[in-house]
Amino acid sequence: EWLPHKEEFMKVLLDLEAPPKPQNCARCGAEGGYRCPDCIHQPLFCKECCRVTHQGLLFHRVQQWAGNFFEESALHMTGAELHLRHSGAICPSDLPSASCASGTCPIDGKEWEDVDDMPPHLRRPVGSKYLTMVDVTGVHFIPVRWCQCEDAEAYPIQLLRAKLFPATFEKPSTMFTFAVLDDFVRDNLECRTTGMNYYSKLHQITSAMFPHLVPDRYRELLRVARQWRLLKLMKWSSILECTDTHKRGDLALFCATCPQPGINVDPTEDLNHWKYARTLVMD
Repeated sequence: EWLPHKEEFMKVLLDLEAPPKPQNCARCGAEGGYRCPDCIHQPLFCKECCRVTHQGLLFHRVQQWAGNFFEESALHMTGAELHLRHSGAICPSDLPSASCASGTCPIDGKEWEDVDDMPPHLRRPVGSKYLTMVDVTGVHFIPVRWCQCEDAEAYPIQLLRAKLFPATFEKPSTMFTFAVLDDFVRDNLECRTTGMNYYSKLHQITSAMFPHLVPDRYRELLRVARQWRLLKLMKWSSILECTDTHKRGDLALFCATCPQPGINVDPTEDLNHWKYARTLVMD
């Protein structure tokens, strides 16, 4: 049934590789040069509209028109930045002359991540500093503007509130989104995907042509994933503080079918009765 439509399907796929006619921005009508395959209908934008539209979608992967084809690009090329707190708006205290408050000082340039070898579509201007963010859509390099108000929380807490899990805590330079941590745990559980294979997939997503140039955060992924699993278990079990009052088995998930005296089994009955027998099967 599908074979007669094969050529028609192929024509649509080829049409999607070309820019729309006229080649105008979907927002302002000016000449467009960026498009986002992650957005539905992959609209065409000018540089400014692409930045404004994706201010809350910083992990979308955009493409730039190179004259004859769309080449891979990145949102930081349009000037997009991540602003912590203030609902994503610029912090009113984030000024060059702003004084440090509550021990929260602007990160010095030497403390920011700086990687020289990059895939061509991710290379940055000379001297620029970006933080590495790992998402299900690949590895991204995004400048982060920290909140510097008097009541500002520590950097790792600001990142966590933005659903970014820092790999380090004193000078965070690599973050993992909550989405990629959940996705890795699911893949590891259901598909038996190892950490190395999962990060190799992120290499391919980020740059299929130059995967070896993508920063390697495999060890960080393993460490953060263990922390993430523990935090999720504590959350499911309503455990906020790690104290000595918790006993063995408190992190185990409740199973309604397991025999538990006083809950689903009469404690006066003999638990060795055949109807309560437990059988372990090796699959």
